[in-house]
Amino acid sequence: MFDKVPFTLLAAVPGVPPGWVIRYLPAWAYQVSVYGVAIWQWIALPVSFVLSLLAGRLLIMIVGRAAMPIAKRTKNTWDDDLLVALGKPASLLAGVGTFAAVVPAIALRKPADDVVHKIIDALALVGLFWAFFRILDLFADRLSARIAATRNIDPEERGGALSLVSTGSKTAKVVIVIFAVAVILGQLGVQVAGIIAGLGIGGIAVALAGQKTLENLFGFFTLGVDQPLHIGDFVKVDDFVGTVERVGLRSTRIRTLDRTIITLPNGRLADMRIENYTVRDRMRLYTRLGLLYSTKPSALRQILQDMRAYLAERPGIFKEGISVYFVELGDSALVVEIMVWLDTREAGDFPPWREETLLGLMEIVEKNGSGFAFPTRTIHVESMPSMPDAPRPRAELPAAAPPS
Repeated sequence: MFDKVPFTLLAAVPGVPPGWVIRYLPAWAYQVSVYGVAIWQWIALPVSFVLSLLAGRLLIMIVGRAAMPIAKRTKNTWDDDLLVALGKPASLLAGVGTFAAVVPAIALRKPADDVVHKIIDALALVGLFWAFFRILDLFADRLSARIAATRNIDPEERGGALSLVSTGSKTAKVVIVIFAVAVILGQLGVQVAGIIAGLGIGGIAVALAGQKTLENLFGFFTLGVDQPLHIGDFVKVDDFVGTVERVGLRSTRIRTLDRTIITLPNGRLADMRIENYTVRDRMRLYTRLGLLYSTKPSALRQILQDMRAYLAERPGIFKEGISVYFVELGDSALVVEIMVWLDTREAGDFPPWREETLLGLMEIVEKNGSGFAFPTRTIHVESMPSMPDAPRPRAELPAAAPPS
């Protein structure tokens, strides 16, 4: 009788065992059932699940070994670390996917099949949240390494930042666990609407209470990544200039030229215009000289030529950036515009060089018979209006003598 049963690997109809079960297993294995699941199915489910996990692990190992040489060719190491971090979660997901493909061969009836598929979905969610965990760990490790290597943080602040990253990572993990448990329980049919509502209200309250703190913290991370300033840099922020003295987790302190301290929250500083003078590769000298209008064109041409030759011979000057031109007939002077750069990063070298350069330019003007003009105004009067004669004062008569 059983010899006439066709040998089929998969079940044609849910609840009907495939041909190989009827042909090779005893009758009680597929005739006796517990909670609507036959004995052979109770055995096949865990065995196929374990084999599926092993198959998923093998698949991910093969893919990982094939992808690792490609990742190592790139300049950054993010992809290498990401492949290692996601190996185990990916193995679980691949195993669960393989098991989901195998389940139809076990020929479960619809109620049992629905339960198994809910468990499969829950395991898939576990794999996804596990992957989030590994990515979070990788991000925290990278951020900690970045903070440890940043030179614009003093040791005390560096330790506080590392501690904050560790605390933030653990807090994020707790939030992920709570959310994962709620989602997985909901997938298994447990009513979690009340739990999710409570978590939502609590999250909103925490976010509102710590809005400014989080803003400044993210501003600190932004400054650490972009690094527009460091401790000791001379910077201009909006309308004031000063030296950066401290970059903290909440705020940054800048000492101004008046020796006062300005404290700026990091969240605001990250959005402000920051001009860093310390990172200049060269320093500019820009000036406008006003020469006398009595200077003849030939003399002016000679002055310009001498100035260009003098600047080209100056030590430390950036040769490609010399600019000397007669630019304007001003109200009271012939305007010559000069712009050159000193090829140095040291701010202390610039003032004496600028002083000597300006003195040399003055000597050139004097040597060529010209001079520097100053604002003057000439008033031309064509005629003076005639003034009317002033009236003569009347002579006073002597007073009459009193009668005797």
